[in-house]
Amino acid sequence: MRFIADHDLHIHSTVSPCCHDENQTPQAILEYAKKYGLKKICLTNHLWDENVKSEAEWHDGQRFCCVTSVLPLPQSEGIRFLFGAETDMDYNFVVGVSEERMSAFDFIVVPTTHLHLAGNTVRNKLTTPEEAADLWIARIKALLEKDMPWQKTGIAHLTCGHIFKGRTAEVIRLLPDDELYSIFTDCQTKGVGIELNMKTLAMTEEDKKILMRPYHIAKDTGCKFYLGSDSHKIDALKTAKENFEDIITLLDLQESDKFPMAKSE
Repeated sequence: MRFIADHDLHIHSTVSPCCHDENQTPQAILEYAKKYGLKKICLTNHLWDENVKSEAEWHDGQRFCCVTSVLPLPQSEGIRFLFGAETDMDYNFVVGVSEERMSAFDFIVVPTTHLHLAGNTVRNKLTTPEEAADLWIARIKALLEKDMPWQKTGIAHLTCGHIFKGRTAEVIRLLPDDELYSIFTDCQTKGVGIELNMKTLAMTEEDKKILMRPYHIAKDTGCKFYLGSDSHKIDALKTAKENFEDIITLLDLQESDKFPMAKSE
């Protein structure tokens, strides 16, 4: 059975410091789910738990009290609106959510590809695609060594535009197949979810071929996938479902490929 695009597990609201659309409220996000027939959605505002020590400086708006200020979330019959967070990993590979706070969230999204934040997620500004490719590999390997609740953790946007000056395809092309197979085998063993949110509708055929390769390898190793728009504004939600369907087609995903957290009970 074809993978059903019935969820979106990575959405921001105005609580995230980088969300500047005043209309991106929990209620508006719930209306998005109703309009497009989604059964499960998750609010994942940016979090750096103040209980986690980091050499880097993080926005005060990412504190635990800010992220929880949206509660309680609005609900609607037939839709589960989950409370989650997108935490990060600093340049020392410290993950920004403490063990005691993990239980507060239904789902935790961790990006390893925020390689544009010099002084935070990377120590210094990256200067070459090769440097970015090496760090892409090092950061996901470091995350997989952490003690995380993998059954409710997703690795976000592995091929996003933040990797290196928008030259994402150039970096992804440098990632060796054997490294990717090793990484995704570990992902499968841990049981972590792999996020799908590439804007394939706007890609050239060449970029699709390059940027889909890691996901094909992830599928080959038995990884499970979930959909996440990573939307920071209402307008972005208008094309999210169509884009999800395109990704599903490109990867020929079946319901058996779905991350358990993404399934509607």
